[in-house]
Amino acid sequence: MTRHIAALATLTAAMYLTASCSILTPEPVTLETSTGPTFTGPPGSGKSPEQQAGEAALVKVNEYYTVLARLSADPAANPADLDNVAAGNFLQSTKRDITAHRIEANAGEVKVLKNTITRHNIPIDENGVPTPGTATIEMDVCLAHATDVLELGKPILTNTAWPDPAGWRVTADYTLPGTPCNAGLF
Repeated sequence: MTRHIAALATLTAAMYLTASCSILTPEPVTLETSTGPTFTGPPGSGKSPEQQAGEAALVKVNEYYTVLARLSADPAANPADLDNVAAGNFLQSTKRDITAHRIEANAGEVKVLKNTITRHNIPIDENGVPTPGTATIEMDVCLAHATDVLELGKPILTNTAWPDPAGWRVTADYTLPGTPCNAGLF
């Protein structure tokens, strides 16, 4: 009889286990994707288009100053490297300046220590969703040169392919040599 009860208990447990597994098995889910831009932030919050634009522009301005320093220091470096970081008339004048004034006293590595966006124009619709168009960002940046000189930079970046984050280019730079960083809006 004990054997019969044990077999019945085992059969009952197996039945409950099978039933619970079939209840808990999730149904297949179809994932949907969108082809639009994705603006996400840390879990629980989303970044605004302005924040996304500012972050992408800061990456590009760092690239710009790195390329500019390398081109200034290396006469063999190709000024065409500026094509990925600058645009328009500013690109052409910067190439001419680099070619004419290679090996300057402050050549070497340049890092952006601080930055702040002083003005922006980011195309968004009435719901805050990015819309195609031309976006611009003006920044104040504190530049650290290899010669331990800190200098205020005032680049303007334009993205004619907005909301593509890879479209940012420096289109103006109102850096006045010797202007201290504390003259900026940090």
